[in-house]
Amino acid sequence: MLHPRRKGSEMAPENEKKQDENSNPNGRDVYAVVPAEAVDKLNLEVEGIDGADVYPIVSGNLGAIVSDIEAKTLRPERKNLSSHSEVLRKVMDQTQLLPVAFGLVAGSEREVKDLFAEHEGDLREQLDGVKGKVEMGLRGVLNVPNIFEYFVEKFPELRTMRDETFAGGEPSREQKIELGKFFSDQLANFHDECADTVVERLDSVAARTRVNEPRTEEEVLNLAFLVPRDRIESFTEAVNALAPDLDEHIELRVSGPWPPYNFVDLRIHAGEAGEAAEEAT
Repeated sequence: MLHPRRKGSEMAPENEKKQDENSNPNGRDVYAVVPAEAVDKLNLEVEGIDGADVYPIVSGNLGAIVSDIEAKTLRPERKNLSSHSEVLRKVMDQTQLLPVAFGLVAGSEREVKDLFAEHEGDLREQLDGVKGKVEMGLRGVLNVPNIFEYFVEKFPELRTMRDETFAGGEPSREQKIELGKFFSDQLANFHDECADTVVERLDSVAARTRVNEPRTEEEVLNLAFLVPRDRIESFTEAVNALAPDLDEHIELRVSGPWPPYNFVDLRIHAGEAGEAAEEAT
């Protein structure tokens, strides 16, 4: 079994390690899943949450990157989120990984291994799928003073409906709801058309694409691309080349490289594994 490596100390004998595994009250904050064969080559000289040492737990063909933590749950404070991201970036620069969402705390090393035993085949398949690739983000933001007025001018049907709705004075609540729904439909169609254009143009430089819902009224594109590391520059060039094909008021913003958050599906829950471990005791 692998256990925390403390600075300035030697690894404990096997019987002491087993005792420590049973008596250690700390949980394990899980940052990422990596191939087991990559673990020995990893440089994990990076501070985890609360400055804790970061170390691997290996089981079968998988490795978990973890650190000890006393709390059973983690608060999404800026310093904690930053530490989590720094660990992921450190590992991402060295091997493919499946990033674990912030806040997954396993109760013990055994619990981590139980998770791996249950999901090993799926996790290995996903690791193979992101090998040599990173995530690039692309947002498109409308740079206009008033979103509604902009679309009223852009879509004659919306302008006509707006004028008819207010022609007789203050409209009823039902009329306002109907106008709002029509506006929402027009906006959704505009989002879809923009996304289709961008995805089609970037298909040749991306292995996979995910279209996410815009997060604000001004945002019309919220896309993620899984891009081979050696094609990041080509991806950026392709984004710059497609700008003329979009509405002139859309400002494109590229971000990354990131861990492939949008291209992994980690259906793992530490609590469930912990319950299973207790039942097996």
